[in-house]
Amino acid sequence: MTTQTSAPPLPSARTTAAPLTTRSLAAVLVALLVPVMSFFSVNVALRAIGTDLDASPSMLQLVVGAYGVVYAALVVVGGRLGDTHGRRRLMLVGFAWFLVTSVLCALATSPEMLVGARFLQGVSAALVAPQVLGTIHAGTTGAAHGRAMAWFGATAGIATSLAFLIGGGLASSRLGWQGVFWVNVPLTAIVMIAIARWVPESKAPTRSSIDGVGALLLGLTMTALILPLTEGRAVGWPLWTWVSLALVPVGAGLLGAWQHRLTRHDRLPLIPPAIFAFRGIRVGLLVATPMFISFGGFMFVYAAMAGTHGFGPLTIGVSMLPMSAAFLAASVVSGRLVPRFGSRVLTVGALLASAGLGLLALQLRGLSDGSALALADVMTPMPLIGFGFGLIWAPLTGIVLAQVPPASAGLGGGLFITVMQAGLGFGSAVVGSVYLGWGGSTGFTPTAALLAVVMLVVAGLTPQLGRPRRGGQVG
Repeated sequence: MTTQTSAPPLPSARTTAAPLTTRSLAAVLVALLVPVMSFFSVNVALRAIGTDLDASPSMLQLVVGAYGVVYAALVVVGGRLGDTHGRRRLMLVGFAWFLVTSVLCALATSPEMLVGARFLQGVSAALVAPQVLGTIHAGTTGAAHGRAMAWFGATAGIATSLAFLIGGGLASSRLGWQGVFWVNVPLTAIVMIAIARWVPESKAPTRSSIDGVGALLLGLTMTALILPLTEGRAVGWPLWTWVSLALVPVGAGLLGAWQHRLTRHDRLPLIPPAIFAFRGIRVGLLVATPMFISFGGFMFVYAAMAGTHGFGPLTIGVSMLPMSAAFLAASVVSGRLVPRFGSRVLTVGALLASAGLGLLALQLRGLSDGSALALADVMTPMPLIGFGFGLIWAPLTGIVLAQVPPASAGLGGGLFITVMQAGLGFGSAVVGSVYLGWGGSTGFTPTAALLAVVMLVVAGLTPQLGRPRRGGQVG
């Protein structure tokens, strides 16, 4: 195992967590579904929202972006709060706030009201998501840990895919676009009951204060990154978007300097530099970044292309079912394959995803403006894409967290989710801009081919993750 550098160690590996039962694991996995699906399901309702609320394209982007920006900016802080004050407690607080803000979203009568409610809803997602991953990491060990992480990856990926199906169905129902938010009310209530009854509390053995300056710098840096990526395409990339992006390395540098300063003074920073002394975390996040960019970019451009070629919101979701089913199968299988074959499983996954994207590009190369898309056109590539991403996403989560002490499980989970959210947002914005620049629907083939190349890059990075170690992780 890679040893730490001279940086002070992370908080004690001891934790107050009780082992997770099957029922407990199921409860926290269902808890993950709600905030992830809420982020993506709104996409298929944007057209109806724009018509009903007379919202401009930039306001519609903010309906999605406000949630994502706050989520990405605060998720590490949410993870640290869970480590300190209790992960189950923070989940319940987050879901209570999620329920309230879902009602506010459904009752919105103007674009500004909806954006404000989505901003507040992003806070709840930042409180909930890292507790799910932290609870699993702290409450499982050995082979059970590997299986739980596989199910986490499966749940996150499937929630992303099914969000289009469920969101499309609700947006097409009598409830209208408000149904995307009303459905959160009963779901959240059920999840809160399950968490309160079945999920054990877990937290670090000692309380520590939250690094407020670090939290502020991280929040500003993530906002400077995610906001222009989300909003830039809709407003034509004005000067402020480029200034904001230019400030990202400045903010990151200030954050890093501040974290090292606290470390030198024997104080616990928001993101202890010692966490990056572990090879599994460094390389795992390196592999995760282009993978999430490719996945986020694909989800956006596919939905955009299908929508302009005759697919309604519900049909788009149906067309993604083979991808979701294959993703689930790969996630479950990966938990058994990784302990035996190590990073080669992830390499194969990246190659399969690349092949699926390339095949889809070939299948749709004849599409032109006004031509109709048929379900048969996408049924063969979709399972390849889903199986490939499933072989990477699920085990990668475990690899990144393998060396994080259970007492810092929320921190590790927050870091992973930050990279995930930033990658998905970057992919949607940048790949979406490339797609539109290449002519929109007629540019789908070169865009999908570009994503296939990105996944080949991911395949080239995966061998750096190393060979299997005890407990089923690689590194």
